[in-house]
Amino acid sequence: MVKKIDKNELTMYMVTHKSVNFVPAGRTPIFVGGGDNKNNYLRDNTGDNIAEKNPHFCELTAMYWIWKNDKSSKYVSIEHYRRFFMDPAAIIPKVCTPEKIISFLEEEKIVLPDIVTNTISIKEYYQTYHSKEDYENTAQIIHNIYPEYSKDFQTVMLGKSSFGLNMMVVPKPVFDKYCEWLFTILFKLEDITDLSNRSKYQQRAYGFMSERLEYVWLLHNGFNLARIKQLPIYSVVEGKKIYSILKSMKHRLNKKPYDPTKYPVPK
Repeated sequence: MVKKIDKNELTMYMVTHKSVNFVPAGRTPIFVGGGDNKNNYLRDNTGDNIAEKNPHFCELTAMYWIWKNDKSSKYVSIEHYRRFFMDPAAIIPKVCTPEKIISFLEEEKIVLPDIVTNTISIKEYYQTYHSKEDYENTAQIIHNIYPEYSKDFQTVMLGKSSFGLNMMVVPKPVFDKYCEWLFTILFKLEDITDLSNRSKYQQRAYGFMSERLEYVWLLHNGFNLARIKQLPIYSVVEGKKIYSILKSMKHRLNKKPYDPTKYPVPK
């Protein structure tokens, strides 16, 4: 029997650091980064929050806010102002409606972006394009405080696939458990990390690490691929609807492994 979910049980958060013109139906914008919030969006600097950490934690400051302050939603969705889940059945790319998202949840699946496969391992990618020290420290932190996850960490990091983007649609209790695990690790990493000599891009260290840790938690907690509805990403280029559609169509059709040497990561 298919589980029925009321539309009001799902809150679809759209994380943004600026006021935008395109807010798809059913989305609740949440503003991060302390800029000029002209549209009166929800803000990540209210209630229990870590808003001041946004330069280093990226969209995680919104995720922390949702974890600590949303006490009523039964399901939560995390998307970004320029990246949304795409309707997989639409011939012309378009953003998933709340009703479509709910249909996947009713199948008792969680929703994530299409898995991305690299030409090199996650470990090699991270140590080459981000920080070897952060990688090794994270592995040690997990070994120390969550030793039962160490095998899963190695499995994911020696593999070539991950979901990334910190986008998801999950039951709120699942989200809460994931956040408790994730932020415990990241705060430990923060305590022993000096970002002062890194570029502005590489100072986003905890956001980068979180994207790799997501699959570790999912694997350990039994969320195999059969329990995950993977969706392509609709990429928004503000003020350019046709270009957005074409770019999203390209993403949907491109299934080649990601080669980082062709798309250099900023230093």
